[in-house]
This record gives sequence, C-alpha cells and structure tokens, in this order.
Amino acid sequence: MRTRLSYQQQDERPASSLAAALRRVGAAEVVLDAWRTGPDDSPASRSMANPSADTDDAVVLLWSAAAGTAWGEALAEPGLPSGLTGTGEARLVPVRLDDTPLPPSLGSLRHVRLAGGTYRMTDAAAAMIVHIGSTTVPAPAVRGNLSENVLVISDFGRLGLFATCPQCGVSSDRLRPYTTVEHISDRALRLVICGACDWQDACDI
Repeated sequence: MRTRLSYQQQDERPASSLAAALRRVGAAEVVLDAWRTGPDDSPASRSMANPSADTDDAVVLLWSAAAGTAWGEALAEPGLPSGLTGTGEARLVPVRLDDTPLPPSLGSLRHVRLAGGTYRMTDAAAAMIVHIGSTTVPAPAVRGNLSENVLVISDFGRLGLFATCPQCGVSSDRLRPYTTVEHISDRALRLVICGACDWQDACDI
C-alpha cells in the first residue's frame, strides 16, 4: 500500500514517528508530504504541483492546532480539495494529534485520535490507520464495540485502542487520559477515564 502522509511542517516530529510505525506494520511505501502553507501552498495548488498523488492508495492527514490554523478555512466547506486526497480512489485517513476538532468536510470520516500523547505513535494505532486506508487489511484488536457507525478510534498507548467505552458504549471521544501516583505502592499510573459513566482502567507508566 502506497501511503502519503500529509502534515504541517510544525508536526514534523510526530509525522516521522508515525511514518516509522506505518512501515513496521506493513505499509510498503510511505511518502512524507510536508506542507509550508502560505500564499502559494494551498490544497488546490498542491494537487497540480504533486502529480505523484495520483498513485496513492491512502492519504493520512495529520490534524493538529497547526493544521487547523493553516487548513481550517479551506476545509470548512463540504467536499475535499484534490490536493489533500490525491485521486478519488485514495482513501483519506485523518489522524488527530490533539483536541483540535476536525473541520466539517472531514467530520464524517473514520479517523484515529492519539489520546496517549502527540509523540506516542504505537504500532496498534498504525495498524488501525492501515486498516482504515485499505479494503483488505484486518482491524487490530479494539476495546469497546467497533460497529460501522463508529467514527473515532482512540489510542491510549499501553491501555490499547478504544472504539467506545467498554462499560457504557459512548464514543471513545469521551474517554480522557490521566496520570496519577498511587502513594501507598509508590506507582505512577496512566489512566483512561470515561467522561460519561466514570469507568476507568489503568496501567503502570
């Protein structure tokens, strides 16, 4: 699978980490596509300057505060600029690096949310990205109910991938990361907590 990884220049570090993870889980060719958005670098102009996009099988779009600032206005309307999507055959897979919401044109796409931290690119998250971008690669193990209606897959590192809350079934967008210290046993813990039902799970940091 040929994958184009599009991102803002400010997100170079997580892009490089994700590219390495994608290659580890079987993405045969990963092309890094750094954007330096300015007057001459818009989604529309990029499609003409980057003809190799026509051969992409999937386009992974890193979405962050930097991307929202640069691309938010261009992606506010329905319909996706060809400079981001390559051809109509390429599957677009947004990956949220932070809590910046996706624009309306991307809101109906299944995507991966990196809830464990911007630079923690796990192989499980990469495998889910490859699954979303392909019609043949099976999905990795996911906690909660991965139904056709689920749009957000949240990655909490060692705690796993979540489609929904395992207890109440709410979207994994309502799950939040948390860290604490258990003073009795002197253990540093990473938690995932549901904002709807207070369900939680934890692991050692």
